[in-house]
Amino acid sequence: MNTTPVKLPSDRLATFPWPFSGDERSFRYSVNVGEARLPQPTAAGEWGREIIAIDDDYPALIRARENVLRADPGRLAVADHMGPACWDVMLWLMTQLDADHPGTMHLERIGDGTGAGEYRWRNDLLDIDQTFVFGDDSSLPENPLLFIGRQVPEDLLLATEREGQIFLDAGLVTFANDWSVKFDVGMSFREIHGPIPRFTGEGITSRAEKFMMLMTGEKIYRRVNWTFSGIGSRRMDASLETYDRWGWEPARIVADRDWGRVQLRIELEHFVRLPVTGAHLFSIRTYMASLAEIAAVPEWAEQLADIVEELPEDIATYKGFVEWRDDAMAWLRDNTVTDSSPSTAGNN
Repeated sequence: MNTTPVKLPSDRLATFPWPFSGDERSFRYSVNVGEARLPQPTAAGEWGREIIAIDDDYPALIRARENVLRADPGRLAVADHMGPACWDVMLWLMTQLDADHPGTMHLERIGDGTGAGEYRWRNDLLDIDQTFVFGDDSSLPENPLLFIGRQVPEDLLLATEREGQIFLDAGLVTFANDWSVKFDVGMSFREIHGPIPRFTGEGITSRAEKFMMLMTGEKIYRRVNWTFSGIGSRRMDASLETYDRWGWEPARIVADRDWGRVQLRIELEHFVRLPVTGAHLFSIRTYMASLAEIAAVPEWAEQLADIVEELPEDIATYKGFVEWRDDAMAWLRDNTVTDSSPSTAGNN
């Protein structure tokens, strides 16, 4: 029998993007999109004021991304026609970072503001100081999507419209959850979301695609996605490319009944229509918290257990936890911290 310490709520949970509203007790797929930059209070704190959060995890996430890219440069996949969109997303993200983090991120326009546009970009946290001309590939050391992607914790996806559909045409993805950017680039929005139960059959895919096509760029939107990871650590890279390194872990956790190590995996997604090319940017920031950590926030623990236990079988199967959800949620209920709880709890 393994034991997992139950900890008090950490500072990290204070900004954890809890995916459920206060009164939710069930979950179904929907076009659950809301306006970005609106602070969202939770039982442990608040999240949502920024597009790109630069927090205590930033250095570790940037190092993890570098390690993945060093081992597999193919995590950057860009269709030939996407060069202008890569420049567009780089400048847009720099603008957001400069606005949200003026103490450490700086974008400066050089000259009189006419012509192609020369800029100076400084990231004090990574000691980067780069002058570039917008659209001039020779003014950067690498693809602009890669250049900015190395400096943000988010995975970045770029999509364009053609033939009445949205297609994924570029991506920098190092923290995928059981999918591959190499495989998905070039696929349509409908093809990518086809395997999700009820998503297409109930019209969610078509409504979501129509919503994105109507976006004008004046507003930024967000949504929160969730699932469980049975890896047993906050390992972000659970891509198909590295399945041989992590694919065995979920079975081990289930066999050991080590439910406190199961990770709730949250993907905070932002959507924007880029201002120059009109391409769609989807950014995905991944957060993880173990059931042992969630047990330290009683409101979260009770709500999560209710939702997971009520979830229809087809959705629980797609998310990968239908066979062990009852045992894991029973553990969570038994080990939720209360005023009279002991400092540690064992797995049953």
